[in-house]
Amino acid sequence: MAKRNALGRGLGALIPGADESALEQTAGSTATGDSRPAGRILDIAVGDLQPNTHQPREEFDPETVRELADSIREKGVIQPVVVRRRGAGYQLIAGERRLRAAREAGLETLPAIMLDVGSDQEMMEISLIENVQREDLNPIEEARAYRSLMETCFLTQEEVAQKVGKNRSTVTNTLRLLHLAEEVRNALQNQQISMGHARALLGLADDRLQTTLCRRIVSDGLSVRQVENLVKADREGRREPSRPLPRSKDPQILSLEEDLQRRFGTGVNINRRGKKGKIEIEFYTDDDLERILDLLRESS
Repeated sequence: MAKRNALGRGLGALIPGADESALEQTAGSTATGDSRPAGRILDIAVGDLQPNTHQPREEFDPETVRELADSIREKGVIQPVVVRRRGAGYQLIAGERRLRAAREAGLETLPAIMLDVGSDQEMMEISLIENVQREDLNPIEEARAYRSLMETCFLTQEEVAQKVGKNRSTVTNTLRLLHLAEEVRNALQNQQISMGHARALLGLADDRLQTTLCRRIVSDGLSVRQVENLVKADREGRREPSRPLPRSKDPQILSLEEDLQRRFGTGVNINRRGKKGKIEIEFYTDDDLERILDLLRESS
């Protein structure tokens, strides 16, 4: 999947004081010392960079870091990291993987954009936005980052959605992933199951049932539709899954179902007969129903 190069736009929107034209410059500002202006691209010694204690990304694939280090050796660092002044040195705000790769490549200095960021809250917001815009976070990391913003910065889901440029429904559905059993969360982080599988498993309130079905997904290669049928069967007190939908179902209807499933974060079934039909949206708890009703009210 192609990565979106959205760092400049995101930082400019969050911190109007950042010099957007600086993002188009090549690295190598000659400014030195405390007089270095915020919002400009500078060369900073790698040893002067302190880690970001609010880094939302939890895992860094060593192979990916090695590949980036090889690219840096050949072409240099194309996109600067983002830092703030911290004591006698600098603290990294965004660009942990680039910093690790630069160290592996043996670089002594690294191009960096220095921002005038005073609070940890603002730094956390920038770190999250930069990672989300790059699509660098797995779904569980993204969910935990949203939760951290809400708990640490006292933001609502709507405010988080505005800051990261997402729909509120997307933020809500991502946060729901934190209700999954631990083994299921790990499977999603490790890409053993998909987001569609994870959303279907949320229909099982019991962690043990979630874990058991998750293991079947991994071992038997169950499709999202099969998992939805198994979850529905469990909810209805049946041992066997519901009969699968016919393969001849209109591809446009299937596509609409997938769009609605992403929107509501739950199973959606469209049954059409001629010009008439019905749309079924599944819910599993009172809270789940209230969440779906909130989403419907937003659309009205």
